[in-house]
Amino acid sequence: MEIFSSLIGGLTQLGDPWIWTYVLIGTLVGVIGGAMPGMGTTLLYGMFLPFTFVMEPPHAVAFLLSISVGVGFGNSIPAILLGIPGTPSAVLTVIDGHILHKQGKSGLALGTSFISALGGQTISILFFVMLVVPLMDMAYKFLYPELFALYLLGILAIISLTGDNMLKGFVAAGIGFAIAMVGLDPVNLTTRFTFDQMVLRSGVNLTAVLIGLLAVSEIFRSFRQTFNFSVQESNGSNSYSFPSGREIRGMLPAAMTGTVVGTLVGAIPGAGATPAALISYQAAQLVSKTPEQFGKGSIEGIAANEAAQNASNSGELIPTLGLGVPGSSSMVLLLSALTVQGFVPGPLMVSKAPDLLYAAIAGMLAATVILAATGWFMSSLMLKVVSVNRSAVMVLSLATVILGVFSLNTRIIDVAVMLVAGGVGYLMLRYGYSTAAAALACVLGGELERSLRLGLNLSDGDPLTFMSRPITATILLVTLALVAFGVQRHRKMRRRLAQTEAAQAEFAQAQTRTPA
Repeated sequence: MEIFSSLIGGLTQLGDPWIWTYVLIGTLVGVIGGAMPGMGTTLLYGMFLPFTFVMEPPHAVAFLLSISVGVGFGNSIPAILLGIPGTPSAVLTVIDGHILHKQGKSGLALGTSFISALGGQTISILFFVMLVVPLMDMAYKFLYPELFALYLLGILAIISLTGDNMLKGFVAAGIGFAIAMVGLDPVNLTTRFTFDQMVLRSGVNLTAVLIGLLAVSEIFRSFRQTFNFSVQESNGSNSYSFPSGREIRGMLPAAMTGTVVGTLVGAIPGAGATPAALISYQAAQLVSKTPEQFGKGSIEGIAANEAAQNASNSGELIPTLGLGVPGSSSMVLLLSALTVQGFVPGPLMVSKAPDLLYAAIAGMLAATVILAATGWFMSSLMLKVVSVNRSAVMVLSLATVILGVFSLNTRIIDVAVMLVAGGVGYLMLRYGYSTAAAALACVLGGELERSLRLGLNLSDGDPLTFMSRPITATILLVTLALVAFGVQRHRKMRRRLAQTEAAQAEFAQAQTRTPA
């Protein structure tokens, strides 16, 4: 499939009025949800995922991706006006954006975020098409050994690049695999681990488990968090005027840096928007003519950060749709939606259903257009939204999730599974275990096992034969490198933590020796 035919297919999808309807709703939901600290893409996906099952698959993809686009801009609004990031990826926007707000330059900060979000999103769509099409062309060379290596790469990438403890990451993935093994054997279709319970013969409801692990766990954690929504006064009269042409030209290099870095980092399974924003901020500071302004109200810092986190939306789709390996926890839910619709995760998914690729392109393009038309107006209204009572918002979110999961099969057991998974996910978050690793293992566990067992059948049971296949060997070597990187990263973090604790202990001892 050629690049231009993919773009034309996406533009053709824009002729469907239902695409525009769902994208309009999704974009507005994303901006409002992104402006509420603690909501984010994953939680919003969890809230609305059950309702997408009554949509056509292309409509569902466009709707969910439009939520991501809205969140990418909405999370910068509380970061700038209140000094509270809507999502972790907007942390650096707080540093420069809130300083500008307190200096009476709210319009400059919001305008920079608005332009960078639009630019990063639009350009990254082109990068997405350019990178995902070659992956799709490789799909025809993938047999069971290659699929096994690919699924293994996705899960170990999540473990290596997220969390502070790889051992806890493996434990989390083990929990996900245990859940995935309940029900039917993926090869011979016999039941296993059902404990003689009829309700488990077809397995645990995967959607309920994923929403519980990724969304309900965040709701439970949010009940324990408090935010001060008091508006800080700016120095003098605050200006909400749009940035001038000169200011826009000054931010463009940083925005372009953020777009490129954000797309590439977002395409790494397990990385996501937060590391993309951090790396882009540092890269923009290195190439800036005024690096000393970063952290003191730099529009370049805002531009790099906002362009990167919005570009990462398209980047995360590259492994998700191109290879069937989710790029982030929110992409796990997107893949879950497609799995429930009957699509098997893997590199052949898009080649067998190209309308999903077209819908992804159309959804992001339409959301960008709608954001361009409404985003600046909505930014002036979001200050009232973010001050809504947080407890009421979380209770309403939980009620929406419960209603959505119950509506899937009208079974109370699904709601119970979701709430139990949410409780488990909350405990995992509290004690440093990766819910994303557990969720991804749930999604890919069955296909991973199936690919391994059928791949071994192809090689007469010899696992070393896998290394004789060039693509399989390459993917496994990359996987091994990621694990080594994760181990080294963990050792460095432990060493720094030990040094910090030693310095604190030495300081405390010095304080006790100092005479009163």
